[in-house]
Amino acid sequence: MRITMKTLAALTAVVLLIPTESVLAQRRRGLADVTPPERHGFWLSAGVGAGWESYKFAVPGNWAPSQMAPSVWFALGGTVNPQLRLGGELNAWVFENFDEESGFNVVESLVGGLLTAQVYPARRLGLFLKGGLGLSRSGADIEGPGGSTGETGFAALGGAGYEIRVGRNFFISPTANLLYHWSGDRDAPDGNLRERVFTLGVAFTFQPGR
Repeated sequence: MRITMKTLAALTAVVLLIPTESVLAQRRRGLADVTPPERHGFWLSAGVGAGWESYKFAVPGNWAPSQMAPSVWFALGGTVNPQLRLGGELNAWVFENFDEESGFNVVESLVGGLLTAQVYPARRLGLFLKGGLGLSRSGADIEGPGGSTGETGFAALGGAGYEIRVGRNFFISPTANLLYHWSGDRDAPDGNLRERVFTLGVAFTFQPGR
C-alpha cells in the first residue's frame, strides 16, 4: 500500500510540473522576442520638448537673451543597418506673446525641414547621435495690420539621445537637439541673421517592421 501511495504521489508531481515547465518556456520565448535591441525596416517618430531660442545679426554680433517655448519634431525614414537610420525631419519652435507696442499677439517661429542621419555607435545600446542639413524659415506672424514677416535660409541639426525599447515595435527616447538657422536679412543693415534653438525633450518611435 505504501509503494502505491508513493508511486501515485510521484506521478502527480510529474503531471503538475510538465505544464509549469511548458508555461515558463513559452514566457521565456515571448520575452526573447521583445528584448533584443535590433533595429530594422521603416520607422516614424514624433517628439516634443522645451526649446530655448536665441538670435543675432552679423557674424561677430552678440546673441540676444534666450526665450523658451514649445518645440516639436516629426521624422520618418528607413533603417540601413542596425547602426544607421536615414530619414527626413520637420522641426519647429513656436513662441506666442503679446506685443505691448502694437497691441497685437505675435507668433514667432523657426521651422526647419531636413534630411537626417541617426548613428548608433554601439549596436547593442540605444545611444545615438543625430545630424542633418536642410532649409528653414524664421518668421513672425502678427495679428493685425503688420501682417507676417520672415525669411528662408539654411538649417543644420545636431543632437543625441538614448533609445529605450518599451514594446515589440515601440521606443521612447530622451533627446537633446540643436537647430541652427542662417540667412540674409534684408531689414538688418549689420549683416545676416543667425538663429538657434536648443531643445530638451522626448521622442516616441514606432518601427512597424521589415
